[in-house]
Amino acid sequence: MLLVCDAQWLIGRQMFAIDGVKLPGNASKRHSGTRSELAQRAAKMQDAAQAMLRRHQAADDAPEPTLPVREQRHIQKLAHEAQRITRFLAEHRHDKTGARGAVRKSNVTDNDSAKMATDKGVIQGYCGVATVDAEHQVIVDAQAHGTGSEQALLLPAVRAAQAHMSADTVVTADAGYHSESNLKALAEMGVDAVIADNQRRQRDPRLADQGKHRTGVDPLHARPASRARPCSSGPRTSATTRCAAAAPARRGTRRKAATRRSSGAMSR
Repeated sequence: MLLVCDAQWLIGRQMFAIDGVKLPGNASKRHSGTRSELAQRAAKMQDAAQAMLRRHQAADDAPEPTLPVREQRHIQKLAHEAQRITRFLAEHRHDKTGARGAVRKSNVTDNDSAKMATDKGVIQGYCGVATVDAEHQVIVDAQAHGTGSEQALLLPAVRAAQAHMSADTVVTADAGYHSESNLKALAEMGVDAVIADNQRRQRDPRLADQGKHRTGVDPLHARPASRARPCSSGPRTSATTRCAAAAPARRGTRRKAATRRSSGAMSR
């Protein structure tokens, strides 16, 4: 397809824009964890299944032993999940590690996916990265990675699209792909890149007083402070803004009103 687009002069090669999106995969977050966490989870499942079996075996001595179908299915499910985790740990002897050597959580269902934070919460999935030519929005490369770190995905995307670049091609990316190691690698590769600096505001002396210009609390979401009503008969309680001396009187008034309503209902 790229050859056809190139033959039709649809790839301008002036600017390649790189950006990504986090997509949920077909795997559950609750099946994620390090090797120690997964082993502990499997042990708990086995213990729970054995405890339920022992309870039912003790009930077999009763005159009419019964084993509810629902509990039987629950025992089978626990045993199956425990065996599944144990088999996964036997096939994967080591924890997954990130670009900086930190331990990353594995997933029993889809170990290529990863837990990643998004603006809508944490998902189990992939980070899709696309390299798009600016001339006619032709996608020259697309990848999916099981990591939420965008910084680690810039260089693989650039290397994959390098075959379609010219000497004048400029690569652009947002601040999520900015890092000192990425800038050094791009300079060594001879790639002209424009990447937003995620620390510019902290380094620019012209923005030294930016703290005083920050937006305050949003009035639409700020809770107004409760206004204390005047109390003439005594001090206020620490937990509420009601008058401590007036509280017993209110309770007595409520009891009298309830008594009058009940007596009126009985007379009718």
